[in-house]
Amino acid sequence: MNEIAPHATTDIESQYRSIFENAVEGIYQTTVEGRYLRVNPALAKIYAYPNTDALTKGLTDIAGQLYVVPSRRDDFKRIMQEAGVVSEFEAQVYRADGSVIWITENARCVRGIGGEILYYEGTVEDITRRKANEQQIRLLAKVFESVGDGILIVDSGLTVRAVNPAFEAITQFIADELIGKPLDILAPGYQEKTFMASVLDELMQRGHWSGEATCRRQTGSPFVAALSLATVNGADDVPAHFIVTCSDISFRKKQEQRIRHQANYDLLTQLPNRWLTTERLEQAILAAQRHKSGIAVLYLDLNGFKQVNDGMGHQAGDELLRLVAKRLKSCTRLSDIVGRLGGDEFIICAADLTGARGGLNLAHKVLYSFADPFVINGREIFCLPSIGVAHYPGDGNTADLLLRNADMAMYAAKQNKARPVMVFEPHMLSAAADRLDIENDLRRALARQEFVLFYQPKVDSSTHEIVSAEALVRWQHPEKGFVQPGSFISLAEECGLIIAIGEWTLREACTQFMRWRADGVALKSISVNLSPSQFLDRGLVDVVKRILTETQMPPGSLELELTEGAMAVDIEQAITTLGNLRALGVRLSIDDFGTGYSSLAYLKRLPIDVVKIDRSFVKDLGKSDADSQIVGAIIALADRLGFNVVAEGVETGEQANILQASQCEQLQGYLFSKPVGSGDFAELFAPAKA
Repeated sequence: MNEIAPHATTDIESQYRSIFENAVEGIYQTTVEGRYLRVNPALAKIYAYPNTDALTKGLTDIAGQLYVVPSRRDDFKRIMQEAGVVSEFEAQVYRADGSVIWITENARCVRGIGGEILYYEGTVEDITRRKANEQQIRLLAKVFESVGDGILIVDSGLTVRAVNPAFEAITQFIADELIGKPLDILAPGYQEKTFMASVLDELMQRGHWSGEATCRRQTGSPFVAALSLATVNGADDVPAHFIVTCSDISFRKKQEQRIRHQANYDLLTQLPNRWLTTERLEQAILAAQRHKSGIAVLYLDLNGFKQVNDGMGHQAGDELLRLVAKRLKSCTRLSDIVGRLGGDEFIICAADLTGARGGLNLAHKVLYSFADPFVINGREIFCLPSIGVAHYPGDGNTADLLLRNADMAMYAAKQNKARPVMVFEPHMLSAAADRLDIENDLRRALARQEFVLFYQPKVDSSTHEIVSAEALVRWQHPEKGFVQPGSFISLAEECGLIIAIGEWTLREACTQFMRWRADGVALKSISVNLSPSQFLDRGLVDVVKRILTETQMPPGSLELELTEGAMAVDIEQAITTLGNLRALGVRLSIDDFGTGYSSLAYLKRLPIDVVKIDRSFVKDLGKSDADSQIVGAIIALADRLGFNVVAEGVETGEQANILQASQCEQLQGYLFSKPVGSGDFAELFAPAKA
């Protein structure tokens, strides 16, 4: 047998040592009991030890010091004893710095001549990054499987490679029907022929595309989809795959269409509303300018509509409006514009009508169609309109001018019962100018401090002592003297001044209350009327809160009065607003109670404190048993609901006695005092102070 030369053995040992020392993987030998015998520098680095000696000396209990789960060492030993080798054994271990990493081990038993285990030797690889990538892949796979949007993965040749369940649910295709097939999800005939080419072009240039398209389901039915495409580049930075996401937005598009319809059409009659009518009239004017033709604009207001609402209820009124809309459509051409401006006002715009007689003839045709009664709930209702007519171009060259002038003519027709149709004439402007003068005076009145407050006392029904006051606004016109509220409040409502006037009234009343309190006039409260516009204004609660703070008015001493009509516009919003006012601490009162449409139906839902019996029920007390019974019923109802009751319009001692006997807490009226200025009111209170 040839012997290996000593120098050759030395070379082999040197080679093996070089491999051991320079290996990238960690290499070790350990005792069965779990102590390292020999390690290479790579293992020391993996375990974050400064060198191999530090590892072998410091890590003497592999199970206890190394494995995050010590029992994994037992698993390792069991496999080794059974198989003699361990392959791809994964575990989490602690490094010297306390951090945790994932490793994989490959090892074998080294046995002696008698078969006994001498030691284990093996390799270690840090697979922490790989495990993180696997976790990321599992997470992405979970997202792919569970996300609500449909996802397709297609290769660079636009062949489908993967489909998620959401896409199957949206389109009703199953994955096997799509995978391996060319991308084909668009509904035919809904996109331009160049659509897909333009998408791919933008995708190649920018790396992404998003937009809307009409796709198809497995049944062939189309649906509107929000699509998004993004490129995934390969190693050579060339697109290798495309990610296609798809969501069904059909419902959203229908909702958008419905919202657009609601924004442009009257929901009750399905006619164009004011905005759309005006827009179409402007378009008709442009066409008339090109063709040098005319337009007739008819402004209609229904006479007796309020009586239908009052006598038969709002549902009957709504049905009447729907029937009117149908009748107007039936007596006009398809090319004519028929719209509802709001309330019981309608508009007809008829193009290609020339001469002053064009619109007049159409108006008489409308009147003729209204000669037949409307049948509502089995009853025949006659409801004739007042119609104002204006013509383009003679009566105006813009939509606003034509509508304004037709409105003026309609107002003139409404004032003249013998002539239900009036064509606009220039002199009608003078009447509007007079009204405008009053409006301008009203606008200046606030800036010139022409408004003053009068106060009418409310007295205890038993003692007739003054307990409260109602603030009433008056306009002290520099030329006309005092103007009563009935002469300017409605105008202020129409021209948008009532909110400013109402805010001034509220602030002035609170300021005066605090002045009286400082002078010893110890009123319990002061009440201020809210107009319907004020009550419907969404800034009302903030205004009240600010004024209470500015004037240091105790919230419980302020009572806000509002009519049933103001609340009946939107009962749910009314309840919310009243609740917010109540939260400030102010008291709430219903004025003119009993004159509204549905008081008893919603009274129990309103967070109010006081009801005021309308003067119309008070004036005949002692003369009319019906009024006495109504007043008694109101007081009994209020008592059951926990409300206080104030009766207004008390002018005789007999009325006061009946109200007191009926347990009405407070009285208000000329029997005690008419509304007076703040100084005179203090004098009324003087005997009570003394």
